[in-house]
Amino acid sequence: MNKIWVAFAVFGAISVLPASGRIVKRSYSDQSVRGYLTERTCWWNEVCKEEFQQLFRCRCPQWSYCRSPGRYYNAYCSMTNTGYIWTQPTWDWETA
Repeated sequence: MNKIWVAFAVFGAISVLPASGRIVKRSYSDQSVRGYLTERTCWWNEVCKEEFQQLFRCRCPQWSYCRSPGRYYNAYCSMTNTGYIWTQPTWDWETA
């Protein structure tokens, strides 16, 4: 009988823990880069933007994001939308 109460007490304590103890994945969207070096689509997990560069190397496919762990890192095409997201503009080669 005591084992049942101990199990119930442990389960009750776990279920009452505050939600602030959970890991929350966040993202930040950067729209400062507005152009491309080349007119091509990147492969999945390819570098789409190099650190400290003002132009994207290529455009990520529609279903992926140009993301990096922070502003001063290389960004790769990824399906994960967390981290530092470099928002890529649409193709507009006439005005480039």
